[in-house]
Amino acid sequence: MSEQNKSRFLPGDPTEHQVVSYKFLAGIWLGLIILTAITVLISVLGTNLVAFSVVTALIIATAKVTVVANYFMHLKYDNKVLAALMALTLFLFIVFISLTAFDYLTR
Repeated sequence: MSEQNKSRFLPGDPTEHQVVSYKFLAGIWLGLIILTAITVLISVLGTNLVAFSVVTALIIATAKVTVVANYFMHLKYDNKVLAALMALTLFLFIVFISLTAFDYLTR
């Protein structure tokens, strides 16, 4: 039976789960709430600075995505192959969005 259970796991998978305290996760959640509040304040107060507010909101959103992927999706503690696949997906997303924007701007 133990041999059958071993076959479910990929090579390089951690045998023990990473334990993160609730206090640490609550701090990350509070940080995400603060970043969301900053994004909302920039969008409400930055109506005259449209380009600046969009760039700032994108930077804050990138920081939030990084935190969520690392801690809540456990990429920080997971196999490095999964992190590389996530980075490849993000890279391809950026390429496709850039090509779409370039096509739109050159019409």
